[in-house]
Amino acid sequence: MGHNMSDILSARTPGQIASEINLIKEQSGQMLLVNAVEIGRRLTEAKELVPHGEWINWLKESVSYSRSTAARLMKTYREYGHQLASPDGEDSANVAALHHLGYMQGLILFGVPDEEREQFMADNEVETMSVRELEQTVKERKQTPEENDQNSEARQQELARTAEPIPVITRVIKPKPVRPAESVHPDSERYDAQYAMHRDNILNNYGELLKTLVALDRTDPVKKERNRKEALKIATNMATTLKEYPPRIKTNLKIHGNTTPP
Repeated sequence: MGHNMSDILSARTPGQIASEINLIKEQSGQMLLVNAVEIGRRLTEAKELVPHGEWINWLKESVSYSRSTAARLMKTYREYGHQLASPDGEDSANVAALHHLGYMQGLILFGVPDEEREQFMADNEVETMSVRELEQTVKERKQTPEENDQNSEARQQELARTAEPIPVITRVIKPKPVRPAESVHPDSERYDAQYAMHRDNILNNYGELLKTLVALDRTDPVKKERNRKEALKIATNMATTLKEYPPRIKTNLKIHGNTTPP
């Protein structure tokens, strides 16, 4: 007998959804848009399950979100979820770009109407822009050509004004050298760089794993769910291991003050 969506939703609990959200948060060093969409999807699901009047408390106690933060994440899911899940968009350059955008970039793109966003992303390499650059580009898009010309002229005049009084530097002030702490091990920098490399590999592979689960959900939901549970178990074990690592060495040996044999 088939199950409708309400049956599937009722099989999941707010606690289970909260665990999934917290896991995504822990695994995301930098909040990517695709991760924000996944969190927003789960928040939308949880809101239907949490009893009326308990939503704000649940957010605070279960996932450490304010009401406004949760609302933004759910809006992110509404705005971008259909594009990331659409089978027609798998080969789209814009959908590929969405996977590389950060959460803040996704919020800024709210300023572009949904029906114009695809063309805007095609005309601008948004995935290569900084948050400030994207914010400025979206802001300029809203202005008329006359306003853009006026702003451009004003910026040129401002640059000219600030360029005039630059003094000639006659003395270079060198910063005082900072001596490294004597306790720093000579291999510390090398191991720290290795950690950063492995961390970035984990984050990148995690994003690809999520994309694979989304694609598999469209073709074989049974395999998707089996793989999701396996991935969740692996990630949960990793998170548990990292709570204290390396583990403390425990021993049953008792060391006595007087070691002189009788």
